[in-house]
Formats: sequence, structure tokens, C-alpha cells
Amino acid sequence: MPAREDDWMDEETTGRLLRIGGVRAEVPTDRESRVKSAFLDECAAVARARVVRRRMATVVAMGSVAAAAIVGVRVWSPRESAQPVQPIVATVERVEGGRARIGWSASTPAAIAPTDTLRAGAAIETGAADRVGLRLVHGASLRFDRASRARLVSASAIELDAGAVYVDSGPQSPELEIRTSFGIVRDIGTQFEVRLSDSSLRVRVRSGLVEVRRVASTDEVASARPGTELTLERTSASSRSVSAYGPEWAWAAGLAPAFQIEGRTLGAFLEYLCREQGWTLAYADPKLAREASGIILHGQTTGLQPTEALAVVLATAGLTHRLEGGELAVARVSQ
Repeated sequence: MPAREDDWMDEETTGRLLRIGGVRAEVPTDRESRVKSAFLDECAAVARARVVRRRMATVVAMGSVAAAAIVGVRVWSPRESAQPVQPIVATVERVEGGRARIGWSASTPAAIAPTDTLRAGAAIETGAADRVGLRLVHGASLRFDRASRARLVSASAIELDAGAVYVDSGPQSPELEIRTSFGIVRDIGTQFEVRLSDSSLRVRVRSGLVEVRRVASTDEVASARPGTELTLERTSASSRSVSAYGPEWAWAAGLAPAFQIEGRTLGAFLEYLCREQGWTLAYADPKLAREASGIILHGQTTGLQPTEALAVVLATAGLTHRLEGGELAVARVSQ
């Protein structure tokens, strides 16, 4: 607020007051020095405090920027750099031997065990005494013989580098593709074996239809029907008839998923056995065929060979059988 004119003393009054006060005594030198030193120290302390506050503000600001950058990395970096997880394409059902391996490279193999799940890209290798049976996600059975090397490209494509694979795709599974250095094998709801060596590719068909297309040719396609063995060499191809049953198929039948008979019907058991062994099933009469679908089985056949299991199961049902020329004929004991 501005001062009023009458708030100020005139010069005469001011001079009189100064004369009354007299001359100020001299301040001792040591006291003056202490006061001056204290004043300078206080000024320095205030200056330092200001510098510290400015630095702290800078650090806080930089920390906020860094924190924002870290948050940005956590949010965006994984999306930009992480590899997508490959889908599961198969489950391990059977393992024979103890040296079968799985991995994505030769330097990181791992032992295969039943119930393991395998993802697309998995590489499989069996030793001289190993076999592995898989179940693909769409239901097809995939079985690798000894000394085999393969890669599961997807649930419908397999690369075979060595050895043999048996496929039981069934009518509900999509078309399956087996890729080899000689050609690409495609099936249409069938059972077949693909065996690869350094000099040839052999395809044997139990049921259904298989097509083989040479790698070097987009037009050369060979078909193989049930009971046919097709062999491709580098410059030639040949075919011959082959039986759908017998010892040549035994290795694949040995890797078949176990059939749990408890609570299942006799008809289902006989159909399973005939499919795995390559037999044809014949009942003595239509009535027995209908009855077989209503006979419920109990117990287990673990550890029994197929023919042993067949004899035990039929005996408990009061039935008998005759196996001749790949045909399983089932009849009542009295017949």
C-alpha cells in the first residue's frame, strides 16, 4: 500500500534523533569475522540445497522416462520377438526299447515316453532296437520302425529321412502326407507302410488307396491299391502283389494301441484284432454276428500275443475260431 505523506519524518526530526543516539561503538574484529563467516556459510548451504533439489528433480524425471521405456519394452518386445508356440500334433502311445529320442535339433534330444505330447516341428529318431507309436490329434495312428528318422511337420505332414513308418489313418482322418527324398506319399483313408533306404522308396498298402508323386516330377503319379507293393528307385518304378497279413506286418501290429476289453463288446474286440493283423472277419451265421455286438467282455489280455488273446476271449464267450489264409472264422462251439 502507498505511504501517506504524514507517515514520514522531516529531515530536522531525523537529524535530532541521530544526534541523540551518538556515534555507534566499533564492532570487535573477531565478532565481525564470526558473523561474516556464519553469513557466508548460510549462503553456501542455501546454494547447495538448491543444487541438490535441481539434481533430484532431474533424476526423478529421468527415472520416469526410464520407467516408461521399461514398460514399453515389457508390453511390446515380447510381441515383436517371441516365437509362436507350435501346436500339439501327436501323443506318444507306445515305446519299445529305451533309446528313442525326440528334439528340435541334434544337440537337444530327449527321451520319448508314453503320454508325451509332441508339437509341430518335433524330430523323432529311433535306435536299432527302438520303435515308437504315436496318435495324431485327428485320430490317425503313426508307428515308426527301428532305425528311423522323421520330423512332424504338422498333424497332416511328416518328413521321413530314414527307416519306416506305418500309418493307420482310418476313414475319419484327413489326408496324410509322407515326404521323402524320392517322392511324396498321400493316402485316402488307408493302412500302409512307407520304407525309405538310400536307393529306394517302398510303399505297401493294406487297405484304401495311396498315391506317390516323384519329387523330380509334378506329373508322374503312381497309385497303389490294397495288396500292392510299389517300389521307386532313382530312375525306375515297379509294383507287385503283397499280402495284407503275415510276419512282414508284425512290427507294426506290435505297436498297436492296447485294447482294453473290460466293458467292451466281443464284436469290437474282433474288429480291432482283424484290423491290426490284416485278417478278414467272418461269422458262422448272421445271427452270431448280431450277438457278438451284445456280448460284453470282462478282464484283461495284457501280455498275451494276439492269437492267445483271441483264444481266451472266444473261450469265455463259448465260441471257437479257425484262422486260415488271413480269414478269421468265428463259430459256436457246437458247430
